[in-house]
Amino acid sequence: MSHDQHDTPYLDAVLAYRRRGFTPFHTPGHKLGKGAPAKLREMLGETCLQVDLAMAGAVEDTRESTGLIRLAEEYAAEAWGAERCHFLVNGSTSGVHAMALTLAGPGETLIVPRNAHKSLLAALIYSGATPVYVEPQVDPVWGIPLNVSVAQATRAMRAHPEAKALIVTSPTYNGLAADLRALADVAHAAGVPFIVDQAWGPHLRFCPDLPVDAMTAGADACVVSTHKLISGITQSAVLLARGERLNLSRLESMVKMTQSTSPQVLMYASIDAARQQMATRGAELWREATLNAEWARERIRQIPGLRCLGREVLEAEGVAQFDPTRLTVSALDLGHSGTELETILRDDYAVAVEAADPLAIILNVTFGDSRNDLRVLVDALRDYAARYADTSGRREAAARWLRLRPPAFTRQVLTPREAFFAPSVPLPLAACVGRVSAEIVTPYPPGIPVLGPGEEVGDETVAYLTEAAAVHLKVHGPEDLSLRTLRVVA
Repeated sequence: MSHDQHDTPYLDAVLAYRRRGFTPFHTPGHKLGKGAPAKLREMLGETCLQVDLAMAGAVEDTRESTGLIRLAEEYAAEAWGAERCHFLVNGSTSGVHAMALTLAGPGETLIVPRNAHKSLLAALIYSGATPVYVEPQVDPVWGIPLNVSVAQATRAMRAHPEAKALIVTSPTYNGLAADLRALADVAHAAGVPFIVDQAWGPHLRFCPDLPVDAMTAGADACVVSTHKLISGITQSAVLLARGERLNLSRLESMVKMTQSTSPQVLMYASIDAARQQMATRGAELWREATLNAEWARERIRQIPGLRCLGREVLEAEGVAQFDPTRLTVSALDLGHSGTELETILRDDYAVAVEAADPLAIILNVTFGDSRNDLRVLVDALRDYAARYADTSGRREAAARWLRLRPPAFTRQVLTPREAFFAPSVPLPLAACVGRVSAEIVTPYPPGIPVLGPGEEVGDETVAYLTEAAAVHLKVHGPEDLSLRTLRVVA
């Protein structure tokens, strides 16, 4: 049955609850804002607090009902081209966990990208599955991870016919998209599901000017963060799936295991609203956003000392398409790291960016940005570049991170789960060669793990981490963030 995508069944129910004027004897404890502290009321407002609900009255939840929320999920499944959709309130992270637990158990194999989000490594620890890593190349100019290529995926599938699924990340944080149709063909030819972490692509389905979305390309499941680039409230996401190669009943059970038991009504309602907006107006909204982003990109590239990533990246291995609404800007030629540029933009120009690392900043352009907003950004960057034009002496110091290249994967000695729960000890970094890592070490940039639990620590890995520590590269995962020690299996 086809649904009218102008409808918002769940959002309407939440609004009806507020209009009814219930006397609440349910969570949360502030009771529709009546007991909330004054500063919280000032921040959120009475309107928001009056619909801050977990489950009550006519507003249902995913665990107990098959009515209202299931109906809203059916609308979303149709809009995103899936057979089944699950609303998520723990972000795409919980969807990644649910998919991995559905696909493989202890000792079974999953083919995964080395640049996967850390939620996938956590899922491997939870499930006990063994990863076979495909290592995307790192762009030598920008220091960012590229996409898994079709050739890499084909080799991995041939070498590991026992694999239960092929998983890729597309688009990447910088907007690089893989050849999803060809990758789906590789997985399906091997008789396994094709899974996509599409957290940064909630908008792709709704505008032909953007890269192809996972479900259109033939994926069997994907996660989409509705809070990242469309109108979902922060932490909201959806998991999309079709049942030809996946057990949808098991997937539903895994979603229930990995989700909060107190799903937030505001998040559900925002997903419903975001879906309606995209399904009915997505093409026009994102065409305008694309034009604005390209307008800004062209002008940023004309500013002396600044670089802005563009479609030239399509020449790189594995990159099939590019999301032009993602702006990656480097000021290394002006002697500033991305982190320094972010601070200057924030403090001196009141411009807030999406992310910053030693190499660049990333900015999101969406339908929420006007041309004037982009003009503010361009003017700020132009003024900044003029102020710091004479900083050539700093360029070599700022560019030193580009010379850091993540070491190649060594070998998986234990499963991530076995190593994570094994007795472990911290050792000086130099003493860890030949030992088995008990923790995750992910430097930023490029955001690719150089070690995961269960992997052998090699000479190249120790040399890289030693140099990374010397330039104060930011790392996620290890207990000792200074990298003086590393925890290894005892």
